[in-house]
Amino acid sequence: MKFSIIVPIYNVEKYIEKCLQSIKDQTFKNFEVIMVDDGSTDNSNKIMKLFEKDKRFKSYSKKNGGLSDARNYGIQYTTGDYLLFIDSDDYIDKKLLETLEDTIKKAKADTIKFNIVDVINGKEYKHFEKLDKNKKVDLKDLIGFDYFEPACSYCYNLNFYKENNFKFEVGRYHEDYGLIPLILLKSSYIYYLNYFGYYYVKRENSIVNSSDTALKRAEDTLYFSIKNIDIIKNGKSADNETKSLLLNFYANGAINRLRILNDKKGYLKQLKLNKIHRYLLNKSYKQKIKKMICKISYNLYIKLF
Repeated sequence: MKFSIIVPIYNVEKYIEKCLQSIKDQTFKNFEVIMVDDGSTDNSNKIMKLFEKDKRFKSYSKKNGGLSDARNYGIQYTTGDYLLFIDSDDYIDKKLLETLEDTIKKAKADTIKFNIVDVINGKEYKHFEKLDKNKKVDLKDLIGFDYFEPACSYCYNLNFYKENNFKFEVGRYHEDYGLIPLILLKSSYIYYLNYFGYYYVKRENSIVNSSDTALKRAEDTLYFSIKNIDIIKNGKSADNETKSLLLNFYANGAINRLRILNDKKGYLKQLKLNKIHRYLLNKSYKQKIKKMICKISYNLYIKLF
């Protein structure tokens, strides 16, 4: 068995060596690393080239197109059996591939979910999800996870990934939010591995935390929500319960973006125009009340809940 690992690289000279070294130090040795330099202007490319001494590390350079473009670009060079995405400022546990290989021997899954460790100011915090046992799961079991959609917290059967021609949408933030739930929707076999294999480094100056991108991030969240709500509503690959949970996931994702906006007027108009509140859950009495409040006022909804 062979793993293909795609690492998009853009101006991460302070972090890239630790990332690549964590892959090189894996206890399971049969892997390839597709390093995609997405137009870096710092020393990232030089550091990346040092790892080419190990023939498992292959470097490619392209014009800057963003994280999605770099991930999509790397797929064409993969030759393994299973696929992972690792962001260049993060790192992985040395037994991640070994643990995944042991799991795949027992579970020939389309996708395998594992846990994330948050790294904040150099300190590591294990992020516990609601399941605590290794087992085959349904998509609806994962929807309530805090880290439900990060692409880096899954391992994918590469044939399954390529056959479905999955692609991250270029030019938009929250590309994982837009794609990963759809991958899981297509997966006939999902396995949850209660194992902390991925270290997510939260940087103060990262895109996620840049205040000047708040509106763009909100608009892209709404874009993916509207797009995927339509796909889910009209799709036939999920039962009604799973559909309801996914629609609720995307509705809440779009509505909660109001919290990061100072000027909410334009975004509120789009929420109302698309009647996003319609897709909130309303099975229980509490859910019905919340949905009714949201219908009356999105602003009131985010203040109360």
